[in-house]
Amino acid sequence: MPRKYLFIAALALLTACWFSVGFHQGDEHFQLLEFAGYKLGFISAEQLPWEFEERMRPATQPAIAYAIHRLCGVWGEVNPYYFACLLRLISAVGFLFLATNVYKRFADRMPTERLLGWLALGLLFNWCSVYSGIRFSGENWAGMAFAFGLLLYPTAVPERTDTFTPAKTGGALACFGAGLLFGLAFLFRYQVAIMVLGFGAWLLFIARERWPRLGLVVLGGLVALALGTLLDRWFYGEWVIAPWHYLRSNLIEGKAATFGSAPWWDYFRMVFERGVPPLSLLYIAAPLWFAWRFRRDPLTWMMVPFLLVHFLLSRKDARFLFPLLPFLPVMIMAGAIALRRKYGKGLFNRKGVSGSVKLLGGINLAILLTVLFRPMISEVKVNKFVWDNYTEPVSLFADGRHVFTYADLTLHFYQRPGKVTIYRTEDRAEWPKCGTPVCLYSQFTRTPTPPKNARLVYTTRPEWADGLGLKDWLDGMKWWAIYELE
Repeated sequence: MPRKYLFIAALALLTACWFSVGFHQGDEHFQLLEFAGYKLGFISAEQLPWEFEERMRPATQPAIAYAIHRLCGVWGEVNPYYFACLLRLISAVGFLFLATNVYKRFADRMPTERLLGWLALGLLFNWCSVYSGIRFSGENWAGMAFAFGLLLYPTAVPERTDTFTPAKTGGALACFGAGLLFGLAFLFRYQVAIMVLGFGAWLLFIARERWPRLGLVVLGGLVALALGTLLDRWFYGEWVIAPWHYLRSNLIEGKAATFGSAPWWDYFRMVFERGVPPLSLLYIAAPLWFAWRFRRDPLTWMMVPFLLVHFLLSRKDARFLFPLLPFLPVMIMAGAIALRRKYGKGLFNRKGVSGSVKLLGGINLAILLTVLFRPMISEVKVNKFVWDNYTEPVSLFADGRHVFTYADLTLHFYQRPGKVTIYRTEDRAEWPKCGTPVCLYSQFTRTPTPPKNARLVYTTRPEWADGLGLKDWLDGMKWWAIYELE
């Protein structure tokens, strides 16, 4: 991997980790940080989402967050915002290390220095890979763990024209380590089991792997599952089979469908729209072409069952596909190599083709820059003001939505334990008397209507933009505002 690319990527990831406050989706916070806060003792079981009572979420990642938080606590009070940033930094290190290893594994497949450079750029700077790669989420950590396991496993099979993944040597320890990583991937996100089973089927039917080596993979997986079961016992306070509870609740009882359903083809729409066309066309075409062209490749065998099952499930969410991102640039480059072979070595020097590549690269760069600097959710940026400026007990009044609100849930992890009291009612006449040294009121609106004698202390509305003639445009948008009450 070129050092200059690694240096720039490290700076970009540091930037993204700092500015990308919040989370992509609620599970990333409520099933991980809130769960960790419960074991740390400053969040009660009653404040956790319904999945806690169902005993259906794995405790592995919350346990990691718990351990890191305890370690950070040795040096005093842990700032939750810096702590969340630290978790993103750890994820980013994993992303960078994984990208480097994927590059090493597939570098020999690149016939020219230009394509080798494109592989490096795709692995390090593909905007959606960076977007997911810095997240302390189950999808990202499961995808990384599975990818590391796939890279570690010694796939010593004869070279074939219908495979793209290079063979790799290794012994018993590599087989066991791969199984351990596959088991951890499952504990981070249960659905990754489909990818593991797909790769297992490839080992059985394509690689014709020896049974002792398969046994070592299974043994490694069982060790990981045993560790996960112990962590679930520690977290829930009783012996549970969390994967079964997850399957029963979401599929058998159908609770997953209550969060929305969509037809099987809706993932194509999601990727097309959110991947930003025409770049998103590449994200759709490359994996489909790869699966057809390299039908006996292990990447195909792990990807196709994973996609088919998700197509069939009624619950659709683009983040469910994030575990496939580590190998997306490889599939794109496989397509580029095939095009070069078919249309000649000078294909990418042709004016039209070269211009198209630059256009796609420019679009990717523009989106990447927004990823580096844009916060995930505005609430975290706003409630950070409360943490930074009020160490004493605070009463927070709101007509409805307040700065610690996300959907219908409350962010407890970012509150000073025991020092924030929230009064949420639509009728201000029902507000009780404030019993703390500081009384605050928050609104998310286009037209603030604070209580009488309230003093504005914070707003996300950029006043400097008024001087640029943007006042009318700004007034048409919703902004957060925090007021101190007398």
